[in-house]
Amino acid sequence: MKTLRAAVIAVCMATSVQCANMTLSGYICPTCPSADDPAALLKSLPKVYNIVNVAFVGWNDNGSIVNQFDDPTKGFALTKEMVTALQSEGRMVLVSIGGGAGGIITGTEPAGFAENMASGLLQYCDQYGFDGVDFDIEHRSGDLMKCADVINSVLKLLKQKKPTIKISFAPQMVNLDPSVAIISPGFNELAPVIGPSLGLIDWIQPQMYNSWSQVETLDYAKNYTAMLLQGYAIPSANVTVPPIPPQKLALGYPASPSGAGSGYLPPCDVAAMVRDMHPPILGLMTWDIGWDQKSGWKFADCVAQN
Repeated sequence: MKTLRAAVIAVCMATSVQCANMTLSGYICPTCPSADDPAALLKSLPKVYNIVNVAFVGWNDNGSIVNQFDDPTKGFALTKEMVTALQSEGRMVLVSIGGGAGGIITGTEPAGFAENMASGLLQYCDQYGFDGVDFDIEHRSGDLMKCADVINSVLKLLKQKKPTIKISFAPQMVNLDPSVAIISPGFNELAPVIGPSLGLIDWIQPQMYNSWSQVETLDYAKNYTAMLLQGYAIPSANVTVPPIPPQKLALGYPASPSGAGSGYLPPCDVAAMVRDMHPPILGLMTWDIGWDQKSGWKFADCVAQN
């Protein structure tokens, strides 16, 4: 089976998209302060951005999907033509669900919640032409195993209804943490999702930021990557995260100091670290494309140079 990285290389060789030694996944958040003019931003992306995640959609209590990426105050409404234009340049475009200001999964959702969420996401994919869905669901409460069951059900339904759909996950690093063998609020909350559903997920892009200084270093990122590639178990919860294939793993970093409360590292240092990893991983993710633009495209340039 062709890996995502191999597929990206094939596409960029056949189009005008620049081929770096790694994949670059970036978010565009039209409602965020990083995007002054979302429509213009979509037209000005450096070629090195292979994957574009449109942030965000949310959900109602019954699981139905809510558009949270259009911004009337900026005169912005996403269209299928905008998505198609990005795809015509060889990019993959996903819609991202959740975000830091997104909703909460409680594990007590009503019957039909997962069906409504999966069907709604697929409707958005059809309406706008998205290649898939990025899961950035950051908030859970109550029984974390039941919360995981809800998300796992959505993933299964998505792949059952549309086997070709791409699914990515952007866990906060602490919620996919091989160094801590527990599942509790703030620790490994997404291990019981990514563990059993790894086969349904096309790539994982952990957020290596907004945690604490001791783990926001290049050395920690190297060790963290090595642990994920080996897999890990949480015996107390009967959860195992299998070894994550390197071509399913990208590390996420802020595009500029404005992109996160903490965790910013010089982009060229980050890109060089990923370039030198053995085995090579998929690449990098950044939050977000707008902050990269405001910094003079430093993140994109560093990836292109490596």
